Amino acid sequence: MSPVRDALLLLFIGGLAAGLAFTPVARRLGRRLGLVDRPDGRRKVHERTTPVAGGLAVFAAVILVLGVFGVAGRGPVAEEVREHAWELLGLLGGAAVICLVGVADDGYRLRGRYKLCGQVAAIGVVLLTGSRIEVLAIFGREFDLGWAAIPFTTLFLLGAINSLNLLDGMDGLLGTVGTIICGAIAVLAVYAGHPAEACVAAGLAGALAGFLRYNMPPASVFLGDAGSMLIGLAVGVLAIRSSLKGPATAALAAPLALLAIPFFDTAAAVVRRKLTGRSIFSTDRGHIHHCLQRTGLSGPAVLLVVGGLCAVTVAGVLASIAFQNEGLAVLSALVVVVILVATKVFGYAELRLVMHSGRHLARSVLGSDRDNARLEVRLHGSAGWDGLWVRLTDCVDRLNLRSIALDVNAPAQQEVYHARWRRPGPATSEALEDWSAVIPLTAWGHAVGQVIVIGRPDAEPVWRKLAVLTGVTDDVEAVLARSAPIPTLAGPTAVPESLVGAGSA
Repeated sequence: MSPVRDALLLLFIGGLAAGLAFTPVARRLGRRLGLVDRPDGRRKVHERTTPVAGGLAVFAAVILVLGVFGVAGRGPVAEEVREHAWELLGLLGGAAVICLVGVADDGYRLRGRYKLCGQVAAIGVVLLTGSRIEVLAIFGREFDLGWAAIPFTTLFLLGAINSLNLLDGMDGLLGTVGTIICGAIAVLAVYAGHPAEACVAAGLAGALAGFLRYNMPPASVFLGDAGSMLIGLAVGVLAIRSSLKGPATAALAAPLALLAIPFFDTAAAVVRRKLTGRSIFSTDRGHIHHCLQRTGLSGPAVLLVVGGLCAVTVAGVLASIAFQNEGLAVLSALVVVVILVATKVFGYAELRLVMHSGRHLARSVLGSDRDNARLEVRLHGSAGWDGLWVRLTDCVDRLNLRSIALDVNAPAQQEVYHARWRRPGPATSEALEDWSAVIPLTAWGHAVGQVIVIGRPDAEPVWRKLAVLTGVTDDVEAVLARSAPIPTLAGPTAVPESLVGAGSA
């Protein structure tokens, strides 16, 4: 075990030195090429324009240390790396593709579908070299995936890429989480008999640790989408390969536990966006780090909390390896999720949305949906939306409405609120006669939400009904102003002064 330990230590130190050396170069390159992240007063409320080329530094650092080790290294571990050169080249090729997609997104803001196509292309490069799950091992039982092997592996890697991409929302957060997860994967790979994968994980952990020197609050450089998606792809592939118990047979309990926090964060984002009628590609400030910041924790304290939660899952994974019990890894992930939900720090509002939708679906299936359906969820914030919601619902009978929804998404003011009301559904033929409208909510020149209504036709003109509803929603700025100061104009964008510097990209 000593040669392996020495090789991993050498790669970590090499990655650390390369990350420290390359990050300032990438920072200057990012400014020169226009790869920067500018505050927008809505979601991105960091104080200054910041380069987003850190991912390129991390990629270059890993390429350098692995290249030198693979060519000049001596001993059984270096020979193992050279023996698996084809698989590693597939990972590096996929990483190069994902970096190009990320740079394009950082520079030109790709649409979600194009970004997804680029991610699939990068995964395709990895799959061509044989890194896929063909047999899934769960608690001692094996399931042959057959034709579903490639779709399953693709979905797993897409989940890893996008969950870590979404987690990159605060100075130092993804670098910290990525370093911890990569370190754990290195240990996991060693005990599973995959030293080549352990070497890649150790080099990546070192490169991220070097990058963190410049990314800790207040950050002078960000990873950018190139970096966050690179980490997601590398972690996903290494998690698969380090969990292989035989040819293409993967035991995913440990890797899934390691990724519990990013996966939970992503699942919560999809739930709150989908069940409140928003696009899953929309942005908000409802991620785990935002929720922790709203409890009053400082940036470093948030990093400590998230890092501690990651340490819990890592401990569970290591214990599962030591005692040959996958249940310990699963238990550690469940403990983290339960703690976050039970304390209402993160995930509680999303759980309420799921439970409400589940009850509504059950009633619809059983034919017992005879009562008005009502839901009111404050995802975060403290503004008086409940008062506005009461005034809106007071109009439903007078305006002969079938349903009404109030959806507020104001990240800059850290306000997200969703409420909806619906009468029991009529026959389809009657519903086809209904009218519908979307009334935008604006404050200080920015969209902060919308009111969605569906009504039944009657003698009163629809325009008059909309005028009544618009009159009710005219005081949106006043509602926001009671919880956040009225913004002052700073250049082309009005930004609440109390929020400047409150977070990262």
